[in-house]
Order: sequence, then structure tokens, then C-alpha cells
Amino acid sequence: MAFPGTGLTNIGRYFTTDESPYLEVWAAYERCQWEMNASDWLFKKLALAGEKVLHRRLVGKAVENGIFADVLTIKVHSSGDEVISLYTVQKDYNKDKGGGNYFSLKVSCASQNYTALAHDIYFMAVNWDLLHCSNLAMAELITSVALGGESAFKIPLSWHAKIIEKNRIVVGHTTDNPSAGVINFYFYSVGECHAPQAVFDKSTARFVQHDDSVILTANELEDFPNGINPELGSIQTCTGELYSEKEKIRAFYQSYIFNDSGVWCYIELVGQQRNNENYKFKANKRCLEIILATLNIKAS
Repeated sequence: MAFPGTGLTNIGRYFTTDESPYLEVWAAYERCQWEMNASDWLFKKLALAGEKVLHRRLVGKAVENGIFADVLTIKVHSSGDEVISLYTVQKDYNKDKGGGNYFSLKVSCASQNYTALAHDIYFMAVNWDLLHCSNLAMAELITSVALGGESAFKIPLSWHAKIIEKNRIVVGHTTDNPSAGVINFYFYSVGECHAPQAVFDKSTARFVQHDDSVILTANELEDFPNGINPELGSIQTCTGELYSEKEKIRAFYQSYIFNDSGVWCYIELVGQQRNNENYKFKANKRCLEIILATLNIKAS
């Protein structure tokens, strides 16, 4: 049964039928075409449902099948009832249609009964699994992109990589909307750039070097807590916005800069802003995470 306004299909509902405090378990799923973090998928659903997040726990690794979450929420319904819910999420490959099945289990009770039912709620929310799992715990197959020699990185199959110049690679999302997301790579020797700021300035100069200029507004470079790929060492990052006066488009911008094996690497994501209307921002984010998690640069 479709659940209005969320894109979810309700596939199971279980509830208390005796005189004990009311407890409800609700299971739902959605098939999505692209690989995303299951946690990002869940947070979008919570926003659409009007749930206020009280606490979240993130688990998983970008280099594996992504980040998952269990989330405690509260919501006041139109009746005035205040409900506490614990959500958990899983992801599986859809063997018949491709893409991924994203599943969520929600266990709820009235807020005044939460203390008495907290143990039962936690037990139900975390002790469930998929009966017929595929061998791929992701929404897409992953393919490798060679950089020459032993250097390479990986991307989801719905993305493609193209060499533009000797030191530049563009990774694009093969969707019906070419502006959905693009990831630019620039590589420089230590002789060309001596510091992250010089790498940033050299890579972003192109935004003002043509007639139809694009305006980049970005934060200062800052340290990125690199728990994603220790081999990349120290990483600098910044976020911002790109604005095209000609096309009247505002795009999300984020870049990462690091030096690996004596090579400066600048990776830049440009795509749709964060929103609850589609999954393009979340697919872009996941692709970039996979790239960072799997990037391996070997000095030739």
C-alpha cells in the first residue's frame, strides 16, 4: 500500500492488540535507481514525514556499502498525540529491475509510554533482516577507472569518466539531465603548486576566464576529518555555490584537495542543491565518497 507524500510502499504493519501500552511496527520500502547512502535516503523520508530527529547513530563505511543509521524521532500528530519512533534502514540490490531497494522499519509508541517500552522498541528495531538478500548490498555495480600504472578509483555504473586534458578527468552522471551532477579532477605536480590554496586558485580560475562567467562563492579551505581513506593523508575542503548569470542556475559546489605520492589532487563536485524533491544530490554525494574511499595514486 502506497504511503501518500513520501514515495514509500507500506509492506507490513504490526500493533498491540491487548491492554498493554500501544506499540506499532511499520515496515516500508522504495526502489531507487541510484546508489546512495541508506542514511541519506532515510533522512529525506523523515523530513517528508515531518519527523523531528532527537538522536541519530551512523554506522558503516563509504568503501563498503555506505552509511546506515538508526534514528530516534518525535512527531506531534494533528490529533495532538505525541509519538516517539525509532527508525532503522537497510539496502539491497533489486535483481529483477536493477537499482536498489531501500527498506525502513519504524517502531512507535506514545511519548508517555516510551520509558516503559524503550527496551522492546530497540529490540524490534535492530533485530530484523531481509529474507532473500542479493549478493550485492548496493543499488549499483561498481566499476574501476584507471589513471595509468597502478593508480585508479571506482565509481557507480551509472557514472562515466572521460579524460579531457592530460591532467583533467570529468566524471558525469548518465541521467536524462546532464546538469544533475559532475565531478572534476585536476592533477598537478609539486612544481606547479606548493600549497592547497595554490591548487584551489589554479583549479577555479576557469570560472572567470570566459565571456559567460560563472561566479563561485565558497568558504575558506578547512581541514577535512579524513576517516574515509587514510592513504590520502591530510585533506582540505570547502563548500559553496556556483551561479551562472546566463543560465540563471545556482549549483552546489564542494572540493577536496590533497597531496598523494607527490601529486596534488583537486576533486570538485558541482550539482544540484540539497533538496527533498529528488535523489540527485544524494547520488552525487555517494559517488564522491566512493571515489575518495577507493582512490589509489601510485607514483610512476
